[in-house]
Amino acid sequence: MSDPVAPGVFDAAADIVDLYDRRSSDWIADRGTVLTEADRLWLDRFIASLAPGDTVLDVGCGSGRPMAAALLDRGFPVTGVDSSAGLAAHAAADLPTGRFLQADMRTLKLGQTFAGVLAWHSLFHLSPEDQRLALPGLLAHCAPRSVVMFSSGPRLGHAMGEWRGEPLYHGSLEPEAYEAELAGHGFWIESGVRADDGSVWFARRDG
Repeated sequence: MSDPVAPGVFDAAADIVDLYDRRSSDWIADRGTVLTEADRLWLDRFIASLAPGDTVLDVGCGSGRPMAAALLDRGFPVTGVDSSAGLAAHAAADLPTGRFLQADMRTLKLGQTFAGVLAWHSLFHLSPEDQRLALPGLLAHCAPRSVVMFSSGPRLGHAMGEWRGEPLYHGSLEPEAYEAELAGHGFWIESGVRADDGSVWFARRDG
């Protein structure tokens, strides 16, 4: 993560929702429909912790492919939410057996809980400040017996990339903050990976 904060970081963080909405068709083309090796590895682990028919919330679902589609194919009822109205609408049209909504993960209140909550390559597009708002809300959507999986940066701060000629923002909390938030909601960390290019968190709550 970059430190000190580079010029344009806060503008790029504020623009991330608009970026994915404006460029939704480009995102669909670039993301593709096939699970990567890493997608498959972690999704298989996530699914192995669910019971048949368990409900799943996919936060930052994008077009619904490949993650939500893979879950639906294996018989799990999926509710997907994305801040991009274009991506959520595409997912709803393409995957009619799922439920897809336009919603902001920072203020998400669906009025129900899920056995699995997934925020794959989505939470880390929020600033640290916004992640501190979003993460408790996501965990509040977890059922008493549930699993949660999300990806993050390696340390507290900001990072800038570029996608199709536009600045692309990533942010992260410190690992201790993720650990504390999960523990505070009764989760224990079953597995994960921490690396300089990003981390994966997989946690369970047994009810």
